[in-house]
Amino acid sequence: LEGAINPSGAGSDYQRFFTFSDGDNTLTLQPPPDENGVKSFITWEKLPDLPESALTETHRKLFGFYRLESLTRATTDGEPIEVDPYQTAFIIYAPSGHMAVHLMRPGRMPYAGDGPTAEEALATVLSYGSYFGPFSVNEEGGYLVHNRIGNEDPGQSETNAQRFYELSDTQLRLQPPVQIDEQGREVQGTIVWNRISD
Repeated sequence: LEGAINPSGAGSDYQRFFTFSDGDNTLTLQPPPDENGVKSFITWEKLPDLPESALTETHRKLFGFYRLESLTRATTDGEPIEVDPYQTAFIIYAPSGHMAVHLMRPGRMPYAGDGPTAEEALATVLSYGSYFGPFSVNEEGGYLVHNRIGNEDPGQSETNAQRFYELSDTQLRLQPPVQIDEQGREVQGTIVWNRISD
């Protein structure tokens, strides 16, 4: 794994046996049995693609996997603002109309024991971000809406995230609405993603 919310898992190889069933609409993954011989299974259902009538040109161009290129912040007057960098991040837009994003900061340390201490748990959630859910496209307004039905931060679950976008064949540029920072400045964040697959 290149990254995981559990910092002890990053850099590890996770073996999963798999089977398809129900006309290849379900995928069952099985890790190796644990030390007591207990087997666990997780089954995933493949969601149907959005109907052609619901697709915009942006949908067709957007679907795919992207890796983080850069994250920047600046005032609306153009003054750069220092940001905490991410080591790596990925965002996915699927033909079913769903998306997911995972972002990981550098310098994360594995847990000293089998589970995290309170301090380690806090460091974990402060250095990793993720959410998933359906998304919609507003071409006229030039923005996407991520309907975050699940979020690493439970306080942000069931909330919408608006992202203005610029999209080319190789890059996706996303910007949240302008925000006011603690100094009263209007601040614009920008995150650039490089396409890695369709």
